[in-house]
Amino acid sequence: MARVDNQSYRGLTEDECVTLCSAPRRLPSDASRFQLWKHLRDEILIRLIYGTFARITELLRVDVPDVDFKYCSIRIKHPKGKAIFKIVDGKREHIETVSQERNVYYDDCTRDLLIRYLEGRKKGPLIVSSRGKRLSSREAERIVDHYARTIDIQKVIGHAKNGRENRLVTCKALREAGERHTDVNGADRDATARVAGHTVRTKELYYKRGNFEEDRRVVRKHHPLMREKETTGWTGN
Repeated sequence: MARVDNQSYRGLTEDECVTLCSAPRRLPSDASRFQLWKHLRDEILIRLIYGTFARITELLRVDVPDVDFKYCSIRIKHPKGKAIFKIVDGKREHIETVSQERNVYYDDCTRDLLIRYLEGRKKGPLIVSSRGKRLSSREAERIVDHYARTIDIQKVIGHAKNGRENRLVTCKALREAGERHTDVNGADRDATARVAGHTVRTKELYYKRGNFEEDRRVVRKHHPLMREKETTGWTGN
């Protein structure tokens, strides 16, 4: 369990995520061809994490043929497995790990960016490093952290037992925020859980704690003191 400091966990807001998705567009006027390509790749990476709810390890294992441009979907062929346990002689033993392929979805703008980014490439990893190899999870985290700092939304929200910093903006936090914001906007929670590759029970246990934006909106809309200020128009004079 992580130890939380003075600044409690709140999750990413919708405005922060949308701003982060467009952060790579801030390019110098004399940007080189490589800089243009890198910023395009970074924007696609961030948009896919936020838009598809896929785990970063799943996204980085996607190959170009797994992408469907007609229906704006991606086939996750290497999903995280679910461990199956059984009680044997009073002990909990691991029997097998089950994994099931699924589809995740992205928006039309991301599709256009992908077409520009691939430049006709038909095979190989979808997201690659500057060396043309498959991007690593560590590199992906650095990219997300870099742009979060660029737009000044990165924060330390606590420390793990080993002293490692827990940051507000990570690949996992961005994925969770994408699913949470979709739910808040009226989506079917069972459907978003399926797309994310987990169950509604998992959503309740781990994602609800970060529903900062919705909780704030509900309290400000319905609390008597909040409503009184809005209805009376009191200015403090």
